[in-house]
Amino acid sequence: HGAAPDHRWELDLPDEPVEVPGDRALLHQVVANLLANARTHTPPGTRVTTVVRPEGPWVRVSVSDDGPGVPKPLQRNVFQRFTRGDDSRNRAAGSTGLGLSIVDAVARSHGGRVELASDPGATTFTVLLPSS
Repeated sequence: HGAAPDHRWELDLPDEPVEVPGDRALLHQVVANLLANARTHTPPGTRVTTVVRPEGPWVRVSVSDDGPGVPKPLQRNVFQRFTRGDDSRNRAAGSTGLGLSIVDAVARSHGGRVELASDPGATTFTVLLPSS
């Protein structure tokens, strides 16, 4: 919230703790990158909701927003290195294009996967990780 007070941040957690085995710092980076992505690529006033849910042998971590969405042509490459959602030529004005590729690499290194569902007004990045 401190990094983007103009966004509406929500957190939806289960009543019981959920554990995922793995590298704590890398898993933290996954969530941080997804939140930074939402902050960077959505306008002020956007609602961003983070949800954690156990699903059988998996744990689902989703970051959803009601922003403009990921353009359809970009969606198929969004997890590749250096794919950027803007035309900025410098890092001060845009992204490096590495955040989502890091999310994908960390999820895979932990035996999981990452998914994207996006239309204008409804974008969800989901990370599925094995719970044990």
